[in-house]
Amino acid sequence: MTYEPVYTARFKKNHERWHNMADRIEETALQVIADPYMRTERLTEKGKLNLRGCRSAHVGYHFRIIFVICEECRQEPRCEYCFCEGLPDNTVLFLTVGPHDRAYAMK
Repeated sequence: MTYEPVYTARFKKNHERWHNMADRIEETALQVIADPYMRTERLTEKGKLNLRGCRSAHVGYHFRIIFVICEECRQEPRCEYCFCEGLPDNTVLFLTVGPHDRAYAMK
């Protein structure tokens, strides 16, 4: 299956913010688009946030991309970040990117 990317405003803002990591972020995003299930982690609850339905991909040791795959998050009734209304199942929705703690806090 071919996946189509959609980038949220938060992801775009953080991508610009961490411009020194731009090449690595883009490389990881392309790997996620090619196969979003390979070498990614399915998330549950991190602190006070319910990240069920979300996944993370490593961009270096302390950096993460947080995203959802629409076909997967629609199957998770407790997914609070499934903003896939009107999007096809093969959409990868990139939510945020940043250092580990900021990414998991959805900042």
